[in-house]
Amino acid sequence: MDEELQIVDVWADNLEDAFEKIRDVLELYPYVSIDTEFPGIVVRPTNYLEDYNYQTVKCNVDLLKIIQLGLTFADSDGSTPSNVSTWQFNFKFDLQHDMYAQDSIDLLKDSGIDFESHQKRGIELAHFGELIMSSGLVMNEDVIWISFHGSYDFAYLLKVLTCTNLPSSQSRFFELLHDFFPSLYDIKFLLDERSINLSGRLSLQKLAEHLDVERVGPQHQAGSDSLVTSRTFFKLMQRYFENKLDDEKYQGVIYGLGKSVPNLEMMKNTSDHFHSPNYNHNVHFTQPINSSVTGVKWSNNIQNNNINFYDSPFVKPKDTSILTDGMVLYDKNAFSHRIV
Repeated sequence: MDEELQIVDVWADNLEDAFEKIRDVLELYPYVSIDTEFPGIVVRPTNYLEDYNYQTVKCNVDLLKIIQLGLTFADSDGSTPSNVSTWQFNFKFDLQHDMYAQDSIDLLKDSGIDFESHQKRGIELAHFGELIMSSGLVMNEDVIWISFHGSYDFAYLLKVLTCTNLPSSQSRFFELLHDFFPSLYDIKFLLDERSINLSGRLSLQKLAEHLDVERVGPQHQAGSDSLVTSRTFFKLMQRYFENKLDDEKYQGVIYGLGKSVPNLEMMKNTSDHFHSPNYNHNVHFTQPINSSVTGVKWSNNIQNNNINFYDSPFVKPKDTSILTDGMVLYDKNAFSHRIV
């Protein structure tokens, strides 16, 4: 069989058919590897908090929309279904109306994502949420979720499942995470614990190459990345963990966030943990577009100033809920393309 056929694109018109097939394979293939593609990072919290990493994830996920979700299914040996192993869900996204960071969109376009199709054929999040809730994928202790630096992956999925913004506290986030995903592992946390040093910033692709994992499909598309995540996890288990993990130590931990209590030493390492796992762009703070802000000193460091963007010329009245006190916009173009 052509390996490309392992990945099936899912749009609004074949969404229900995809979930029927997923329900059929889930019992025998309960190891579910996840990857998401999303519109980058456009804001940062302005206060240095113990849960700064989580607040960064929260404020961006609350503002932005998921673009793609990839799910790959495997059994405990890493074997995948004989026909289709991966479903790539393509959500409704409109470049004329939805917020995004331009460098992230450029990267996704270069990877082959067709934003015109997302606008016309994309899946409505509410419909997807209804189907995944009844699929057996969530709130099921027999389903094991695998991610690589999964903070944004699970955050976007939780937003869809709960139909609301993420919780205000990291501890509540982990309570919900455990409710919906009782068993999960983050590959990057496993690597950190094993001190596997591949030099430079560790990406999924770099680890896959180290483990001789072959890619199917284009990098930076969620289906291909979730399939690579699955294959990489089982290769890693075999080579470094003797196919056995200590659940007390590894289960339920998200790299950069921890389990329920933040690791303060980890939070101080801004060079490694305060970035989007999907993209290689560097974080840069720019002059805020809110002309009414005064007394703000801008640099490459985290700011301690509280900033209110309600008076921004790009935020129209119906958008006043999208930015709150304590956020700083570091992509100054993120609002300029919004048509409201």
